[in-house]
Amino acid sequence: MLVARNAADAIARRRSPYRYEADGFATKHYSPFLDDRDLEFDAAYERAIRRWFPDKSVDIRWRAWLLTRFARQFEGFPSEAPANFAEFGTYRAGCAELVLSTVHFADEQRFFLFDTFTGIPQDEQLISTERSKQFVTRYRDTSVEYVERVLEPWRHRVEICAGDVFQTLEDTETGPLAWVHLDLNATAPTLRALDYTYPRVVPGGLLLFDDYGDHTFAPQRRQVDKFFAEVPEKAIALPTGQAIVIKR
Repeated sequence: MLVARNAADAIARRRSPYRYEADGFATKHYSPFLDDRDLEFDAAYERAIRRWFPDKSVDIRWRAWLLTRFARQFEGFPSEAPANFAEFGTYRAGCAELVLSTVHFADEQRFFLFDTFTGIPQDEQLISTERSKQFVTRYRDTSVEYVERVLEPWRHRVEICAGDVFQTLEDTETGPLAWVHLDLNATAPTLRALDYTYPRVVPGGLLLFDDYGDHTFAPQRRQVDKFFAEVPEKAIALPTGQAIVIKR
């Protein structure tokens, strides 16, 4: 599959002025996953994308490449006492597998994964637009057992926190965090996760929002911006739709 994708890339580049054109944007600029092949990333991406979207042809390589490169900056960070990683919205473990496959963690670093593993809960926490867009029908095709199988090679590092974050965060202590990935899609749980993680992120640590620039999730973006209006840091939007916040 990787050979076929590389061949398709070459043909597409001959036909288009863009180096990369997918996932909602196009660029003529240097695209490292095309120009400098990273076999570790390529292999991890192909494994993950087959599990994420088994019935679709989807290209999210820029987003996935940034996810892994941001994560790799926090291998053993900070050096005197490495802090943990956390992800909110694991679904079928695509992002988690990408990170675990490409990051060389310090021995003591743990990766906390928060998700219901049964889809977005249908409760009063959803705002009206999220109800009208049927958010509760999404992301149901997963389970704790499925994710455990996918992440079996890293079972010593992974802490699966299954359930609604409004409950699981009451009973979980991640300790200091170096890197946080927020991909819950719904607004209220995203803000709950942000309330929990922000004070735990160490200075120089990173929060990465997956859907910040996606207009489908505009209410979430507005609430995230409102949160950061009250603290020193601000979200930095990326053309992939992601955004990052670097903790001071």
